[in-house]
Amino acid sequence: MIHLCRQVDKACRRRAVFYCLTGDFLFTSQEEEKLQAASGGSEGAAAENSLRQALAGMVRAVPIMLGYLPIGMAFGVLASTAGLSIYSALAMSVFVFAGSAQLIAVGMIDTGAGIAAITVTVFLVNLRHMLMSAYLAPHLGGLKTWQQALFSYEITDESFALHSTRFRKKDLPPAVEMFALNHSAHLAWIAGTLLGAWIGVRLVFDIEVFGVDYALPAMFIALLVMQIENRRHVAIAVISAALGLTFYLAGMNQFYIILATVIAATIGTLWNQKQGAGRPEAGSEEGGKTGRA
Repeated sequence: MIHLCRQVDKACRRRAVFYCLTGDFLFTSQEEEKLQAASGGSEGAAAENSLRQALAGMVRAVPIMLGYLPIGMAFGVLASTAGLSIYSALAMSVFVFAGSAQLIAVGMIDTGAGIAAITVTVFLVNLRHMLMSAYLAPHLGGLKTWQQALFSYEITDESFALHSTRFRKKDLPPAVEMFALNHSAHLAWIAGTLLGAWIGVRLVFDIEVFGVDYALPAMFIALLVMQIENRRHVAIAVISAALGLTFYLAGMNQFYIILATVIAATIGTLWNQKQGAGRPEAGSEEGGKTGRA
């Protein structure tokens, strides 16, 4: 009896820790029943299975975390230089969580820009999230509305790249894994911000001397390479980069990313449709052979 009580207590403690670390409360009751059935009805086995899924999400988030730590630190230093307190910088990373928008906002704060100008600029910079959310929406239909809101709240360019790569392969990971990836990336950004703000208050730190400002472009390049599967992808990536650079040099400081993305994506879609139209279906070929026979 004592041994049984210890086993139950161990399973409950494991479950409680898992709730805190991975957000397993995001499961609906039906998902919980399926998870327990798959694990033989054992609460401990279900917790271990969910923990493995959470660890898988954390492992997938490692490339993002390695990029977010130095960039978050750079943001913390810049925020401190602009006169923001550690708590203000930390609050921005917790509630805004948009790297490029935060860096732009801090720069505008440093120049004395007004709240309205900062708000409009950040909104325009983040308009690309409309494209990302439109792509992800069909794959998140199984989540509740508030779960979708929480998921979208933590979507960034980098996490979108990882999620979209997985979804494109018709592989929908468990909810725990997806949220663990998002939470891990967000925590890395917050940790980097906290460290940078602390350093900025106490030390004179030039991020360009150490090349920290290149961490974000390097991370984007790595994520792009992970998604390239054929020559067509390479061509579309080159076209998108060329368009983005052209629009930026032309003075489109706010819309060049969105415009380049839309044009390159349209070219890629038309390219796929053209190749699909030029490739006869297997069924029609077989039907033709049968008719000739």
